[in-house]
Amino acid sequence: MKNFILFLSIGIFLIACSNDDKNGDDTIPESVDQIEFLNNARNIILNNYALFNASVNALDSAIQRLNSNPNNSNLETSRTRLKEAYLLWQSVNMFEFGPAESIALRNAVNVYSTDSSKILGNIATASFNLDLLSNNTAKGFPALDYLLHAKKNNKLIQDLINDANRRNYLQAVSKDIKSHVNQVNEAWKAYQNSFVTKLGTSVGSSTAQIVNSLNLHYEKFFRDNKIGVPLGVRSAGIARPEFSEAFYGEYSMELARANFNAIRELYLGNSAYGLDDYLNALGATDLNASIQSQLTTIAVKLNALTDPFPNQIQSNPQVVQDTYNEIQKLIVLWKVDLPSRMGVLITFQDNDGD
Repeated sequence: MKNFILFLSIGIFLIACSNDDKNGDDTIPESVDQIEFLNNARNIILNNYALFNASVNALDSAIQRLNSNPNNSNLETSRTRLKEAYLLWQSVNMFEFGPAESIALRNAVNVYSTDSSKILGNIATASFNLDLLSNNTAKGFPALDYLLHAKKNNKLIQDLINDANRRNYLQAVSKDIKSHVNQVNEAWKAYQNSFVTKLGTSVGSSTAQIVNSLNLHYEKFFRDNKIGVPLGVRSAGIARPEFSEAFYGEYSMELARANFNAIRELYLGNSAYGLDDYLNALGATDLNASIQSQLTTIAVKLNALTDPFPNQIQSNPQVVQDTYNEIQKLIVLWKVDLPSRMGVLITFQDNDGD
């Protein structure tokens, strides 16, 4: 009898473990339509990647034309296509999970500030491997920003005419961006089925991936990289305006606003079932109202900032600091209150102290 009870207890334990592995340790209230939430998130992601993918293809074609015929018209078209792609990147850069995480898309296309010395060294030797980690600061959008904006038109065009190595490097950087983005765009078409079926909120679920990715991106890549580091708040108190995104093209704030708008639209579900609806379904209407109010405040502050961003940091740092302070206020709501109400564990680590 003792052995029977022992085996029965073990069996019950194993079944319970099996169910935990399958379903996670969370229970989604019936009031929450998580399937609708994930389907809508999937649609947003697929649509944004499709638009971004088309833009980098157009950018690569424009750079091919510039290399074949360096002139003012082709240069301006390449700059326009770069800006369009850079703006659309802001609509997908918070989705660094799944296919994007697998190939480290962010590291491939947008590590800044760019290392101009490394770029010039690669051009001079005509010997480089853009897949090496050491070249992350010599490729992607920041490298194209430098190559297409760092000199006056006539000088830049003359350099392209006279230097085949420069033309080859420009094309190589563009093709590298295109290759990585094409891979992620195609991979999401297959990954979407897995994404919408990873229910629950435990680690590894799609909802947990969204919440964690959103928080990590908002803190490190929006708050810090776009605002805090150039201002000096997130760089040991030393202002580093030269670390601004699109430093040479001088549209840092356009990119920051585009990114914030995409973050906000993700939260709101692009007028469909978003995190706002998820919280309301959990009865957390006050939290949702607080988040939406703070998002509105941040949008107003961001709209008051101007390009070139480095100039504003130098001439009126207080208005930038005020914006940063409002961005910071959202951290607790998003990193503590929202995950707690949703039953999501924040798994990334930082040294923020908040």
